Amino acid sequence: MKYVYAPSIVDSDGLNIPAKDAGGELVSAMEDLVGGINTLKFDSNEPRYVLSCPNEQSIEPGWTERTAEEVNTDYPGLVGG
Repeated sequence: MKYVYAPSIVDSDGLNIPAKDAGGELVSAMEDLVGGINTLKFDSNEPRYVLSCPNEQSIEPGWTERTAEEVNTDYPGLVGG
């Protein structure tokens, strides 16, 4: 299991969705997501998603991988022991 911060964009339906960097432009990352991903938090101040991903999920451009400890430093108690 790994934890990532993924930027978000608003899609054509007005929904916040995970994004990736495509040459300096944020685009949808929905087609790149594998099964088993959990959204731990959507942080509207950043805006970004905090995702818990299976190890087979690739880290997309613009995403930042974090340890559980780093996530809990930013969002106390979000990731359980």
